[in-house]
Amino acid sequence: MSDTVEIYVCMEGQALKDGKVEFSQSISDKYAAEKDAKARVKLNPSIHKIAYYRVNDEGDFRIFYSFTNKDVHQAQTVIQEHVRKPKLKKPPKRSFLEKLFGVGSGKKTVLKKKPAKK
Repeated sequence: MSDTVEIYVCMEGQALKDGKVEFSQSISDKYAAEKDAKARVKLNPSIHKIAYYRVNDEGDFRIFYSFTNKDVHQAQTVIQEHVRKPKLKKPPKRSFLEKLFGVGSGKKTVLKKKPAKK
């Protein structure tokens, strides 16, 4: 029987043996493995590393191609600083007389003189 190829696909920060394992009978040489690796990375750009192991019927294995995607970048976490709203000025406190007589502007009131009647 022919050799089987184990394909280990892992993401950034993941150990190779912890990655997804696939089997293939169609990949027979290094050129086919390279072509397959580039196609996989094109479909999923978050793939970091792909390794191809040739496994024979007795269970012996050896690596024959490894591909590392240099374009993958670890997702950067964006830390937003707490944006403070500008503090609004508090209106000045009303004096006792303003509270008593119901004048609520807090500003000095100017009394208007009534025009004299003739």
